[in-house]
Amino acid sequence: MTAAVSEARAARSPAASERPLVVLVGRPNSGKSSLFNRLTGGSARVGNFPGITVDILTADVRLAGGVTATIADLPGLYSIGSVVDPATDEGVARRFLDRTGEGGRPRVVVQVLDATQLALGLRLTRELVQQGIAPLVVATQRDVLEGEGRGIDLRALEQAIGLPVLLVSARDAAARGAVLDAIAARLDAIAAGAAAPPAAASWDPDEVARGAYVEAPRRDAAAERRRTFTARADALLLHPAIGPVLFLGLMALLFAAVFLVATPASEALDVVLGRLGVVVSDALGGGLAASFVVDGLLGGAGTVLTFMPQIVILTVAMELLEASGYLARGAFLVDRLLQLMGLSGRAFLPLLMGHACAVPAVHATRILRDPRERLTAILVVPLMACSARIPTYALLLTTFFADQGPLVQALLFVALYVAGIFSGLVASLVLRRTATRGRSLPMVLEMPAYRSPEPHLVIRQAAQVAWRFAREVGTVILAVSAVLWVLLTVPMPGAAAPEPPAAAAEAHAAKAGATEAEAAKAGTAETGAAQTEVTEAAEAQAPAAAASPLASSIAGAVGRALEPVTAPLGFDWRINVGLIGSFGAREVMVGTMGIIFGIEDAEDEPAPLAQQIREARRPDGERSYTARTGLALLAFFVLACQCMSTVAAIRRETKTWRWPAFVIAYTYVAAYVVALVVYQGSGLLGIP
Repeated sequence: MTAAVSEARAARSPAASERPLVVLVGRPNSGKSSLFNRLTGGSARVGNFPGITVDILTADVRLAGGVTATIADLPGLYSIGSVVDPATDEGVARRFLDRTGEGGRPRVVVQVLDATQLALGLRLTRELVQQGIAPLVVATQRDVLEGEGRGIDLRALEQAIGLPVLLVSARDAAARGAVLDAIAARLDAIAAGAAAPPAAASWDPDEVARGAYVEAPRRDAAAERRRTFTARADALLLHPAIGPVLFLGLMALLFAAVFLVATPASEALDVVLGRLGVVVSDALGGGLAASFVVDGLLGGAGTVLTFMPQIVILTVAMELLEASGYLARGAFLVDRLLQLMGLSGRAFLPLLMGHACAVPAVHATRILRDPRERLTAILVVPLMACSARIPTYALLLTTFFADQGPLVQALLFVALYVAGIFSGLVASLVLRRTATRGRSLPMVLEMPAYRSPEPHLVIRQAAQVAWRFAREVGTVILAVSAVLWVLLTVPMPGAAAPEPPAAAAEAHAAKAGATEAEAAKAGTAETGAAQTEVTEAAEAQAPAAAASPLASSIAGAVGRALEPVTAPLGFDWRINVGLIGSFGAREVMVGTMGIIFGIEDAEDEPAPLAQQIREARRPDGERSYTARTGLALLAFFVLACQCMSTVAAIRRETKTWRWPAFVIAYTYVAAYVVALVVYQGSGLLGIP
C-alpha cells in the first residue's frame, strides 16, 4: 500500500533498514509516479505537471527470488548540481539521495526519463554519474514515442552512456515484470561489485539522443495523426487571444457543473437523512438520547455528509483535466497574469490544488524554487475556495437564492470561486511589494503530450477523496458535532433559568387572549385591526421564547457575547457559534446550524436545513436571516482562514508560528471588513 512519509523516516526507518532500497528519480512529468503505480499497485497521484509528488512515496514489492524491496518515489528534480532552497521538492529529493547513499544498505537508483524528450533526461543522467551514482535508466512513454513513428536503439544508447537502459510504457502491464527483473539483476550486480558508475561522463546529451533515436519500422496514418494532434490542439488552446478565453470558460463551466449536477444528489441524501432521523427518534422514544442522535449526530455530521457529491464531482473533473495534460497549458496561459502579481506560472498548481484542499496545496509550493515566491504562495493559498467551503456555499445559495433558479445559483457559485482567486491575486500583489519583496524566477516547464486519462486511476482518486471525506465526517466532524450538541444543551453556569417552552407558549396565548378581550370590549374596527397585529406578533414570538433554553446554553452564551461585534455584519449568536466551530473544520459550519435548528425545531416535522433557516424568526416576528445576511456570510467565508489543518500545514512548511499568525490576522480582518461593506452596502442598495 502506498504511503507518503517524511524523507528522514523513509531513509532511516529501522524496520525497513535491512531491505534493499529502490529509488525512483527523474525530472518532473517524466512518468515516475505512473511507473511507481504500475510496480506497486499503489495510487500515487499522477499528473502532467511538476510538483505532483511533493512527499516521498514508498511501498514494498517482492522481487525475483522472494526478496522484498522498498521502492521510494522522489519528487521531481531538474538537477542535482544547481543551488536550490532545501525546503523545495528538489531539495527534499537531493537530501534523500545523500542520506540513503551513506550507509551500507543495498540501493538501486532508477532514473525515469521521458523517451520523447531523451536529451533533457540524459542531462540529469550525466549529473548522477558525475556524483558517483550509476542508475538503471528506464525510458517511459514507449507508446507515445511509437505513436510519433520513432523508436530508440537501446544497444547504442547503453554503449554511449555506459548504463543499462529499458524502454517501457507504464500503461502496459508487462512493464512491471520487466522493470522488477532489471532491478533484481542490478541488485545482483551491486552485490558482485559490478555496478560501478562509468569512469567518465563526458558525452553530450543532445548528440547521444540524436544517435539513439531511430525511425519506427512501421508507421501508419493513425500514428501520423497522433503525432500532429498535440501541435494542432496547442495552436488553438495556447492562442494568445482564444486560449485564455477557452481556459476561463472551461473553469467556469467546471465549477458550475459541480453545483448543477451534484445538487439533486445532495437533496436526495438530505431526504434520506430526514427519514432516518424520524425512524431513529421513534425507535428511541424521544428524550435526550433521541435528541443526541438525531439533532447532534445526524443533524451535524449527517448534514455535512450530504455535500459529498459536490466534492467527488469536482475531484473527478480536476483529475480528468490534469491527466489529459491540459492543466500544464493552463500554467502557461496564466503565467503573464501571475507575473504581474509577483508569482510565476509554476504557482498555478498550488493555487489550483487549493481548490481541493489547502493542506496539500501548501506542501505543493515546494515546486517554487524562489523562497520568497514560495512563501507568498503559502500565504495566499488559504484564500482559494477549497472543497471544505462547498457545503457552506451550497447551503447559503440554496437558502437565500432558491427562488432565483439553478442557473443563477450556479453563476453565484462560480462567482465565489472567482472571488477567492481574485482575493488571492490581490493579496500576492500586496505581499510581493511588502513582506515578501523580491524578484521572481522565470518559469521553465516542458509541455507534455495530450493523453487519454486512465479511468481506473480517476475512479480510484475519486474513491479516495470520498473515503477521506467520509472518514473525516465519521471522526472529526462527528466528535465536534457531539461536543456542540452538549454545549448547546447544557445551560451556562450562573445563567438565569429560562422559561420552559410550554409555559412560554401559555403566557403568549394568555396575552393574545387578553388582546382579543380588549378588542371585543372596544368593538371598533381600528381596535380589531390592532388585535390582529398583536396576535400575529405574539404567535411569532412564541418560537423565540421556546428557544430560550438553547440561547442560554454554554455555546449560546458565547455566541451572544460576540453579537455586539458581529451584529453590524448581520450575524446573530447562531452564526457566531457556527463560525467558532468551523475553525476546526469549515464543514462544521453546516453541521452546527443543523444541530441548532434540529434542537430548536425538535417538536416540528423535520424539514431541510435551508428551509429552517429561511423560516427562522426574531422575537419581533422579523426574519432572522435575509439575503443580506447570506451575502455577508459568503463574503466572510471567501476570505477567512477557518481551518486548523491549514494553519498547522503553514507552521510545518515555514518552521515558525509567525506566518500562521499573520495568515489568521490578515484573513480575518479582511473577512470582517468585506462582510461589513457587503452587508451595509447591500442595505443601501435596497436589497432585503
